[in-house]
Amino acid sequence: MTISNRDIKTIYICPKKGKLDIESSNENGTKKEFSTDAFGCELVIEPSEVLSTYPMVVKIHKTGKKLAEYDMLEGAFVGYVLESAGYEIGDILFESSYYSISLNWRGYVTKMLSFLSAFCESCANGEFSIMKNYLCRTCKYSADCFRETLQVDSITFVRGIKGKTFQRLHELGVDSLCDIVSMHDVLEKVFGKGKADKIFYQAKSILENRCIPFRPLPKLNDGIYLDIESYTPIDFDYLFGLLDDNTYVPFLARNLLEEKETFKSTIAYLMSTNKPIYHYHSYELVRFRKLAKKYNINLPNNLFGRFIDVYKIYSEYVALPLPSYSLKAIARYFGFNWRTNLNGLVVIDSYKDYIGTNDENVLSEILRYNEDDVRATAFLVERINQMREMMSVKDFFV
Repeated sequence: MTISNRDIKTIYICPKKGKLDIESSNENGTKKEFSTDAFGCELVIEPSEVLSTYPMVVKIHKTGKKLAEYDMLEGAFVGYVLESAGYEIGDILFESSYYSISLNWRGYVTKMLSFLSAFCESCANGEFSIMKNYLCRTCKYSADCFRETLQVDSITFVRGIKGKTFQRLHELGVDSLCDIVSMHDVLEKVFGKGKADKIFYQAKSILENRCIPFRPLPKLNDGIYLDIESYTPIDFDYLFGLLDDNTYVPFLARNLLEEKETFKSTIAYLMSTNKPIYHYHSYELVRFRKLAKKYNINLPNNLFGRFIDVYKIYSEYVALPLPSYSLKAIARYFGFNWRTNLNGLVVIDSYKDYIGTNDENVLSEILRYNEDDVRATAFLVERINQMREMMSVKDFFV
């Protein structure tokens, strides 16, 4: 098994995903310019830049605002591999749009080796516990983990159950999906009706493997559907994708200098109509506010009042037998298919490739992905209206 420095974060957060990702990448081959062996595995590093070879100075590009412990372990991994391969190390630099840090990596080598040893031992034994974490939202293995937890009637993947809620349920003797369904009255007394209902119907949906609208659904009028693509390493919103009257309308900034005018053009288009503006989750709203502040643009007073978060509607009104309520998870559940293999994380790497190569084929794939995202959002709005008609709900609007 070949482990790269790029695997360290995933291994740290979810060892099972780390192993599966490594097995997949090993099949495709990994560049092995700098490598050594440890714990029966080959350790390789893939630096973003090599600034000097004598002494060795490498740079690792990051996207976050600050370094986490897994970054320190990755730095120790890079230093250990280079030194074991016989290189004199001058510096290991971690850099993002928020910082540039010379890493004091030697203090983390012992912890990194212990971390790697435990991971390699788990790989050899096939012993990985299933842990729900933020990577599950875009992970291609989450459905398999979900099915695995169902086989043992676990509540690990039930939405709304984590941290203190998980602990409180355990204290109440609620450790399975069946427990949740049979103890609905108890949950209502402890958590209140709103939260208890969401947990109850989520468990019921999983046990019965069906979609359950558990509150009267709102009527959603036809509108404009919005999705933004950003290149987070430089905080650049380069694509504002709209779907209007079933026509895809992309507003594309070719570089950071075009971001302001592209944003203003998007606003002008949105203000040319009074239609609702549908988006999925809070990202678009956050980015609009941030860009308005960044460029000192006074947004029309009624603009944000037209924004409707489709994620909130599904989260508050519909229980689904899914491990995640991401756009992809729900849309695929109802039968929508994307034309690309991109997701919210992979598309960042794709745009990086485009910057480096100016390959229009890469950009075209990103545009297809963005178009599919807005079409998927429209698809889910239509599903809400279809479910509402089946329930014969009296009209009300959000």
